[in-house]
Amino acid sequence: MSCQKKPLAIRSSVNRAESPAIALASAAFVVMASIAVPSQAADDTKKTKDAKADVTQLEGVTAEAKQAVPGSNPNADPEAPYKVDKSANTKFTEPLLNVSKTITVVGKEQMEDAGVMALKDLMRTQPSVTMGTGEGGNAEGDRFLIRGFDTRNDIFVDGMRDPGSTTRDVFASEQIEIAKGPSSTFAGRGTTGGAVNSVSKKPQDANFARGTLTVGDDNRATLDANRVVNDKVKVRSNLMIQDSEIAGRDHLYKKGHGAAIAADIAASEKMDVALDYYHLRNEAMPDRGHPWDRTTGAPAAVDRNNSYVIVGRDFHDTGADILTGTVDYKVSPNTTISSKTRVGETTNKYIVSKPGSVPATGLTATSTITNSTNTADFTNTFTGNSTQITHEFHKGDVEHTVVAGFEVSKEKIKNDVPSLNTFNATTNPTGVPAPVLNIINPNNNVAAPGINGVSRTSNINADVNSVYVMDTVKLNPKWEVFGGIRHDTFDITSESLTYGAGATSGAVNGVAPPVKYNEGFTNGHAGVVYKPKENGSVYASVSTSSNVPGEMYDGVGDVAYGGLNASVAAFEPERNKSVELGTKWNLANDNLAVSAAVFQLDKSNKIESNTSNKGEVRLQGIELGVSGNVTEKISLAGGAVYMDSEITGSATPANLGKPLANIAEKSASIQTKYQATPKIAVGGSVIHTGEVGGGAFAATTGNTIKASNRLDLMGEYKINNKLSAQLNVKNATDETIYEALYRSGAPFTYVAPGRTTNVSLTYDF
Repeated sequence: MSCQKKPLAIRSSVNRAESPAIALASAAFVVMASIAVPSQAADDTKKTKDAKADVTQLEGVTAEAKQAVPGSNPNADPEAPYKVDKSANTKFTEPLLNVSKTITVVGKEQMEDAGVMALKDLMRTQPSVTMGTGEGGNAEGDRFLIRGFDTRNDIFVDGMRDPGSTTRDVFASEQIEIAKGPSSTFAGRGTTGGAVNSVSKKPQDANFARGTLTVGDDNRATLDANRVVNDKVKVRSNLMIQDSEIAGRDHLYKKGHGAAIAADIAASEKMDVALDYYHLRNEAMPDRGHPWDRTTGAPAAVDRNNSYVIVGRDFHDTGADILTGTVDYKVSPNTTISSKTRVGETTNKYIVSKPGSVPATGLTATSTITNSTNTADFTNTFTGNSTQITHEFHKGDVEHTVVAGFEVSKEKIKNDVPSLNTFNATTNPTGVPAPVLNIINPNNNVAAPGINGVSRTSNINADVNSVYVMDTVKLNPKWEVFGGIRHDTFDITSESLTYGAGATSGAVNGVAPPVKYNEGFTNGHAGVVYKPKENGSVYASVSTSSNVPGEMYDGVGDVAYGGLNASVAAFEPERNKSVELGTKWNLANDNLAVSAAVFQLDKSNKIESNTSNKGEVRLQGIELGVSGNVTEKISLAGGAVYMDSEITGSATPANLGKPLANIAEKSASIQTKYQATPKIAVGGSVIHTGEVGGGAFAATTGNTIKASNRLDLMGEYKINNKLSAQLNVKNATDETIYEALYRSGAPFTYVAPGRTTNVSLTYDF
C-alpha cells in the first residue's frame, strides 16, 4: 500500500520524506546516534559508579541494595521495573502504597516491552478504559473514557493540564499515571472518571545513550541520550521519527517526528532550574471505521480491511510546541518552593470522512453509502503557572506534610472551520457531489469536495485560577490521615463568526453574540490509611470534583459535546463524588504490588440538553491491580474491573434505570514477561474488553459492540551487552475488534488495528 499525499493547498507544514520508510528511519537513527556517541567510552567508569551510588529509599521498600541502571525509570523498583513505587506528581507526597486512591502507573520499561508508541496504544489496553469517537461536535484526537466518563480534557503533562484535542506520543515519557475517580484536589476541574498524567523523561546523573530502530508495520527510530556536562548541568535529549501503516486497514497510515530536550541546572546549593522543550508533529489518514447495519444491529459484515476514507483529500495533522521552566528552591531542610511556568501551542487540522449507514433494506453486493465530512482547524495557545510550597513539620509525635499552592492558566482556542466545495443545485451548482462508495468494495479514489474557504470561525478565551492546600498527617506508625481542599474559578468567553459561502476571510454574514460563563467551585478529598504491616495499607477515601459548562473547548457551542451556549450558561457545575475503600500490599520481597478497591461514584447536575441539567448517575465497582515481579524471572502487570452503572435521574423518563453509554461492565488485562535465560525473554499480554452500549448519556440506542479479546506476544534476545533484538506481535490472532461506536441510532464504529508485527534493535552506546 502506498500513502498518497494530500493536495498542496491543504497539506500541513510537515514535509513528508520521499525515500522508503525503512531507509528514512535508518538514516535518522544513524544521524541521531552519531550525536550521542562521542565521549561515551570515556564515561563507562563514571556510569558504573553513579549507578552504584544511586539508591532511592522509599517507605515500604525495604531492600536497601537495589540499584538502578542508568536510563531506567527513577520512580520504579530497580529489581522489578513493572512496579512503580512513587508518583512523579509532587502533590502526592507519599509512596503509592500509602495513597488512599487507585492509581495505575505504567513505566517506560513496561511500555517498551509491549511495543507501545502512542498514548492511545497504551490506554486501549487498560482496564476500565474505553475509546471514544470524534464527530462534528468534538474533535479528532485522543479521546478516552475512564469508568465511563470522558477524559479528553483531563490529560496532564508533569502535573499541568495538557490542553487541546490532539494525538500524543510516549517517546519522551518516563511513565503514564492513571488516577481513577474524581481528583480535583490534585488536578482541578473535571476528572470525573479519572485523570491521565504523562511524566516526562528528566536528566539523570549518569551518561548514557540508547537508540532503537523498529521495522515492520511500524517503522520508527528513537534516541534517548543523557549527558552530565559538569557538576551543575545535565542534559537529556529524546528524538523520534516514524512512518507506519495501520495493520489490517486499507489506506491508513501515521507519520511523525518529535524532539524533547531537557536541561537541569544546579544554580546554587538551594536552587535548581529545569528547562524543557517538547516538539511533535503527526500526520495520519483519519478513519471513522465501518458503517452500521440496522438490519442486523451490528457493524456491516464487510472485510476488516475496508476503509471509507477519501485518498488524496482526507488528512489529520496535529502538532505541539511546548516550553516549560521550573524553579525549585529549598528554603530549609523541611521546606521547598517549586514554580513551574509553561507556554505552548497545539494544532489539530483535519478533513475526515464519516461513512453513512447500510440501507434499510440490508447489505447487498451493490449497496452504497454516501460519506459525510467533518472538518476543523484548531489552534490552541496557552500559558500557565503552577506554584506550590511543601513543608514538613512535627507537632509532638505527629508528622505533617503540607502542600499548598496556586495555579493560573490562560488559553485561546481558535477554530477556522474549513468549508467544502459541495454540490448544491441552488447555492453551488458547480460543486462536487458528496462521495458515494460501494460498501463491500469501496473505491477510495473517487472525487470528493475539497476545501474552498472557511465557513465559520470560533474563538474561545478561558482563564482558570486555583488555590489549594492539603495535609498528610502521620499520627503514628499505623495510622495516617489526609485532607485537601481546592477552589477553582473558571472564566470563559465563546464567540462564533459565520462567513459567506466560499469566503476565506470575507464578509461576515452571521455574528453570534458572545457567550460568557464565570463560576467558582470548591472541592476536596479526605482519606484515612491504616497500616497493619509496613508493607501494606488499608484505606478509605472521599473525593469530589466539578465539571463546568463549556470546559470541553473543542465542543465550541455544542452542548452535547461539552460546549457552551447561551442556554446552559446559567447552569450550575456538574458535581461528582466518589467513595473508595481499598487495600494495597507490597509482596514477594517488596517486588510485587497488589491492590483491591471497591468504589462508588455519583454524578449530579449532568447536562443532558440545552434545557436540562437534571441528569444523575451512580456507578459502583471493584478494581484489582498487580505490578512487579512474582519471582526473579517473572514480571507481570495488569488488573481487572467490574462496574455497574445506572441512570438515577433524568429529564427523559426512558433513561431511568439504563446503564451509562460507552462503558464496559467487565474489563481486564495482564502483561507478563519471563526471563528464561540471561539472554532470552518471552512474554505477552491478554486484553479483555466487555460489551459496550451506545448512546449519549444513557445507553438507549440498543446498539452494542461485542466483547473482545486480544493477544499480544513478545520475545527478546540480548545479542551482547550493548545490542538486543525484540519481536512484538500485537493482536496476534488477527481478531476484528470494534473498539468504539458513535452515539446515534445508526453509528459508525471504530475498528482496531489487525495483527501488527514489528522487530526492534536496541543499542546502548
